[in-house]
Amino acid sequence: MVDVNSKLLLFVVMGIITSTFYADDVFAQPLQEVNADVIEFDGVFATVEISWNDNGASYYEVGCVSCMPNLSDTTTENLMVLSNVTAFANGDALLYVIAYDDNSEITTATQVVVKLR
Repeated sequence: MVDVNSKLLLFVVMGIITSTFYADDVFAQPLQEVNADVIEFDGVFATVEISWNDNGASYYEVGCVSCMPNLSDTTTENLMVLSNVTAFANGDALLYVIAYDDNSEITTATQVVVKLR
């Protein structure tokens, strides 16, 4: 079984590798304007709205690394609401958005840290 820290490390390493391999082939714009707003928080679980700039991707994967179990879903929109978001012990939730092109190749990815309160 892979623990959360191992998954986070894998995500970061894959992001570095992906940006290295696809740096010359990427035509989509980066995810520069990623915003996350806590809509509701009961002390354990949160509902978080995450939105980003439309960068021309075919679809996006949005997920939560700090959640137990991890959450992940896809959308063609530039906004998603995640339910049952949980944080690490320090109160930070780690979310991510990955943009994919028409060939289901990653064009760009970003991480967002949200303080749950």
